[in-house]
Amino acid sequence: MADDENLGFAIDTPQKGEAYRVLARKYRPQDFTGLIGQEALVRTLSNAFATGRIAHAFMLTGVRGVGKTTTARIIARALNCVGPDGKRTEPTIHPCGVCEPCVAIAESR
Repeated sequence: MADDENLGFAIDTPQKGEAYRVLARKYRPQDFTGLIGQEALVRTLSNAFATGRIAHAFMLTGVRGVGKTTTARIIARALNCVGPDGKRTEPTIHPCGVCEPCVAIAESR
């Protein structure tokens, strides 16, 4: 009867204590190089970070699933990253991903 219910597929259930994460969140890009299909946005933001002329606000619009939240998280990490040694003082286009601000943003805190 169990095979009929699962249609012959093995069902992996999460282990105790293991949190369920949506696939899109699990594989969300962590820096600008991972954004696919947003070349113009990445180029614009890269140039802004390189020249130090970062706008005080960004308006991210579009239909569901185009990467607005992902882009906002990457921008937040790029602006707040202090580097693995904690001594970085200016925004970077390549956030480290290990400092406290990067980890907090990645964990949605």
